[in-house]
Amino acid sequence: MDAHFLRRIGVLLLLLLLAAGANYETANFAVDAPSAESARQFAETAEQFRKDLAILWLGEPLPDWSAKCPIKVHVGNDLGAGGKTSFVFEHGEVFDWEMEIQGSHERILDSVLPHEITHMILASHFRMPIPRWLDEGMATSVEHHSEKANYRRMLRHYLQASVQRCFPLNRMVAMKEYPDDPMPFYAQGFSLVEYLLEWGHQFGEDPHCRLVRFAGTAMQDNWQSALREHYDIQSLGELQVSWTKWVGSDTLTLPAVTQKEPAAIPAVSASAKAVPPYGKSVYDSLRVEPIPIQWNDEKPTSIPVSFDRDILLR
Repeated sequence: MDAHFLRRIGVLLLLLLLAAGANYETANFAVDAPSAESARQFAETAEQFRKDLAILWLGEPLPDWSAKCPIKVHVGNDLGAGGKTSFVFEHGEVFDWEMEIQGSHERILDSVLPHEITHMILASHFRMPIPRWLDEGMATSVEHHSEKANYRRMLRHYLQASVQRCFPLNRMVAMKEYPDDPMPFYAQGFSLVEYLLEWGHQFGEDPHCRLVRFAGTAMQDNWQSALREHYDIQSLGELQVSWTKWVGSDTLTLPAVTQKEPAAIPAVSASAKAVPPYGKSVYDSLRVEPIPIQWNDEKPTSIPVSFDRDILLR
């Protein structure tokens, strides 16, 4: 057997190993990534985010989950940054985690992982799906500053040049499905979360923890009473006026909020499947394809919107 043949075999074996990827496990994550070093880095970073973001939102770390969350990572500078995470609610518990993420190495570490893990922390805390605009707005608020700047620019464009694509707040907070045109919804939800975080500084409590308590009150009671209790804001109409001024101009207008109280948030049955959406499904081409939540007595199910966020933001 000549040396040339052995070298060819060695190269083929190396390519097979690289194609197979590598695995690394921590207390709460089992990562499958292109290389051993990247698998270790993604797993350890996910574990650190899980601790730090739980302290940020809840004031204390989470206990370990009963089973590790598998994370499949696709790394590439030509891939749009995004991911999807699924989990199951059942009898007051949340489990069966599964995450798939993609993007450049840098963007996965500074935006995709903290976004997805925020969804998981909120699910672990509330043990039920939380309102869509809050779930996405809170998850987006921990992304890299460049990603958040993109959403701010998008929102100003929508409010100034395409306001019909945005939502009066009494309609937005009651939405149980993603709209056909999701990007204004994402931008608006993020901006409202950012506004409430800033407004919350005046009350002496950490604004992130206050926002979580606000979400809990809203889900148990209603939006108006939650705003009064946690932010001294008397109505959704008052919030809409003050928020649009804060965005940057008194001339930014949305359809007026009606005086009718938004419908109560429906109770979630003992068993629910939740898939908080974010970014682009790694196997989908550029498209916007919302699929409505299907509510029934046994298993309300949320299926992710798929779109390539990076391309849409260019």
